[in-house]
Amino acid sequence: MPFDDLDFSPFTDRIDPASARAYAVANGERPGADLAVGGCAVTGLSVLFFGFFSVFFGMMSGGFLTAGGLAPAGIGVAVVVFFLVSSGKGGRHGRDTSYRIMRFATVNGMGFRKKISDPGGAGTIFGVGLSRTSSDVVTLESPREIEVGQHAYYAGYRSGERHRWSYATTPLDAELPHLIVMTRATKGRPRLPGSDTTPGNPELHGPGADAFRVFGPIGRAKEIQALLDRTVFAPDLLPRLLERPLDVELVDGRLYLYSAAPLSTADPDTWRWILLLITDLAERLETRAAASS
Repeated sequence: MPFDDLDFSPFTDRIDPASARAYAVANGERPGADLAVGGCAVTGLSVLFFGFFSVFFGMMSGGFLTAGGLAPAGIGVAVVVFFLVSSGKGGRHGRDTSYRIMRFATVNGMGFRKKISDPGGAGTIFGVGLSRTSSDVVTLESPREIEVGQHAYYAGYRSGERHRWSYATTPLDAELPHLIVMTRATKGRPRLPGSDTTPGNPELHGPGADAFRVFGPIGRAKEIQALLDRTVFAPDLLPRLLERPLDVELVDGRLYLYSAAPLSTADPDTWRWILLLITDLAERLETRAAASS
């Protein structure tokens, strides 16, 4: 196995909170300031909203602040405390996870970039939306070039809905048609962008076609069926793609795997699974292309 010698200890070793915080600050984050701004906003809104009801109930009680009149104020305090505690834990967890991924990449001789604004990429998720940002991007050079990261963008205006995807990609030494192979397991999962604009929807058959929708060139259904049956839909690869729902894209000499769940994560099993899967799938595609040429 090509990834058996990876050191996953950064995912389980104890983290020095000060080091993780210093790392976040060095990468442009403002943990304390962001929490303070959010806390002030919630506090202000709570004072206005619950204060109004406290006064209202006080007036209904003859102008005196009774226990009932103070209840809304107490609820407001509870809301502020809950927000501050939850935000603090959530922010710390995110910083710790990113720090662990960085340490994992470092000890294994991989590249790591905390944040990439408006990243380039041939994949369909990289060319849509506003404020496009990739994060926690890990790059390997061997046994083959692989990149794994998170990607997010806003749909519509900057205040619109935030879409988040995780991806793994590797170059292919093969000339293959542009295909999007999209899982049908879409319950509770966003739809992959760009599939609606892909012109062809070839009519395919078999277990793979039952599990995935395929978008690709018009008039090449037979060729696409033969390619996928020996690669993506092969009996030894298809169950692994269905283990955790993934979308697949072949474009501009690259293979992309997309997931709604994080792939660049602090979970060792996810790393073992995705690195081995993209390597095996890429090698199968290259082998198939060489046999057809």
